[in-house]
Amino acid sequence: MGCFWSAPSEDDVVVPTVKPQKQNQQPAKTHDAKHGPSPIYDKLPPSAEKHPVRNVYDGDTLTLIDERRVRFLGIDTPEIKEKQAFAQEAKKYTKDLCHKKDIWLTFEPGHDREDHYGRLLAFVWVPVNGKYLNVNEGIVKEGLASVYTPNKASKLHNMKKLLELQKEARRAKRGLWGDFKDFKVLKTANGAAYHVRGCKHLAKSKNLIEINATSAMDEGLHPCRTCLADA
Repeated sequence: MGCFWSAPSEDDVVVPTVKPQKQNQQPAKTHDAKHGPSPIYDKLPPSAEKHPVRNVYDGDTLTLIDERRVRFLGIDTPEIKEKQAFAQEAKKYTKDLCHKKDIWLTFEPGHDREDHYGRLLAFVWVPVNGKYLNVNEGIVKEGLASVYTPNKASKLHNMKKLLELQKEARRAKRGLWGDFKDFKVLKTANGAAYHVRGCKHLAKSKNLIEINATSAMDEGLHPCRTCLADA
């Protein structure tokens, strides 16, 4: 199944008047009452760093001109090597916005700037019609990425908004969510993932809780990368 997208235009985004921001705050957020929360912002965060991009590897990973690799914070896109559905569409979304262009990076305060592979963990920003698109949020809104944090301690400042964007994309049946049907899953009291019954990671777990997959997603849980790798 294919998925078509285009970078947001002025006609796609309703930008309300906002109050001036203090220098240490996040940039003014926009919201379209018709289409839900918007990934477009009036200004870049004050801490944003400008970098040129060499190439885009997939929907959530790119390489800077200085050879450092960037992994997008808070999201996960389909894997190209595994030929997962919408992997190529997710790559196209990010490539059209970032490949061979200047981007801006911001990092989550209080979190590591690199993962154990040495990749920068960042939010990626690009200019769109005089404003700035948070690409991490934009690709979730397009239904080409799901919200992902490795553990509950890794919650991000915009986690609530990412989950709202995911929920809105799911309701609109965009991209990954086109054929989605809800199903029962299991979660543990403190885990960050949800599972299907019989998952090896639940072998020693007690007091499992059964809920709908949509409810687990809305709580910020992500699908287990073992038992739901192709979900």
